[in-house]
Amino acid sequence: MNTCDTITAPASGTGGAITVLRVSGPRAVEIADKVWKGRVVLSSASPRKMYLGKIGMDPALAVFMKAPASYTGDDVIELHCHGGAAAADNALRALLSAGCRMAEPGEFTFRAFVNGKMDLTQAEAVSDVITSGSSAAFDLAQKQLAGALSERLNSLYDKINALRSECEARLDFPDEELDFASDAELAGQCQEIEKETSELLATRARGSQLRDGVEVVLAGRPNAGKSSLLNRLLGFERAIVSDIPGTTRDTVEERTVLDNIPVILTDTAGLRESSDPVEKLGIERSRRSIAAGQVTFWLLDASSPDRAGELQELLDSSARNVIAVWNKIDLVPGFVMPELDLPQAALSAVTGEGIDNLIEKFSEIINAGSVQQTLPDVAVNARIAGELEEAIAALITARMNFESSEYELAAADLAAASFSVGETVGKTASPDLLDSVFHRFCIGK
Repeated sequence: MNTCDTITAPASGTGGAITVLRVSGPRAVEIADKVWKGRVVLSSASPRKMYLGKIGMDPALAVFMKAPASYTGDDVIELHCHGGAAAADNALRALLSAGCRMAEPGEFTFRAFVNGKMDLTQAEAVSDVITSGSSAAFDLAQKQLAGALSERLNSLYDKINALRSECEARLDFPDEELDFASDAELAGQCQEIEKETSELLATRARGSQLRDGVEVVLAGRPNAGKSSLLNRLLGFERAIVSDIPGTTRDTVEERTVLDNIPVILTDTAGLRESSDPVEKLGIERSRRSIAAGQVTFWLLDASSPDRAGELQELLDSSARNVIAVWNKIDLVPGFVMPELDLPQAALSAVTGEGIDNLIEKFSEIINAGSVQQTLPDVAVNARIAGELEEAIAALITARMNFESSEYELAAADLAAASFSVGETVGKTASPDLLDSVFHRFCIGK
């Protein structure tokens, strides 16, 4: 991606009432004046003021954001035309014919990064805002877009470089009578930075669950009500429900939010012995899903004459963070759950009775683990976590070299740590890294 061309793309989805076309670059105003016609030309228009005109025969609004006070830091024109596919396509074709190039995925945000409007963590937060699946994930993304994570990472970067400077001063002036810190003090400073980096790395689990969702598996025997519970939690009929055992032959995945926690629900084939080759494949896939799931809702039929057998299958399973879900209590008036050393919930997936209790138990499991219900100030993603892991490894080695007075080796370790932390915010980012980050964005952002 270069920053010389003038680029354009829809900044909103087509098919609604309005489509917004964004134009950014050195020729943005010149090109827009060729396409949009109003009572004033955009080159003399007041910035950030809407003007009514036309693109061809179609009425359209235009607004001019003058550099550097724009999203990208370049001159930006936004054209608001009718949202029908034909109207938006005609406007886009006109811009391309007038001299624009179609923007690549994430290219507008890339230009904002290059022009110093945001750093790399804030750029990634833009993508998180767009894709956030819950209000908690959205709030976290907004915090990081405002610079909460950048501030922490930049502080780490500065501390590492300050320690590195003192280390290199020892190498540059070995015979000078300067007031250098002792080896123990240098090692102690290195350890403090290492601790702070580790604390930041520990936020990855919370970030992953907010951004990606908790993997929740619905398991149990055929006809225990897994598909009915899936439909109830989703609020619509996603899975086929039948009284015939073995209806579900494959895993069914859907995303939803439970108690403001994004989750990926996986409905699985009922666990039983089967001679049907297709059902056997589904059951094997179910066992893999159970082993990989982060939380398991294990459904037990409260109306079954073999409740003890179903319960034993749960206890013998490899499932993690299990909630024993006694379903069909509408068929068993006065049902009382047995004493168990694991969370339980009694409900009816058909009537909805007891669903709130299941969600409450789910939240308790999340709270008891690495995830906290309160929204964190920051939470690193997988890319940043990888960089921090490399930085921690280098800091550990640097501390050991300080303890043995190996200043040259310690300086090299601190340089490596500085590079890794610098990559998190884009200070030392390579073109390949930038390409990888921004190509995950949608076109128009």
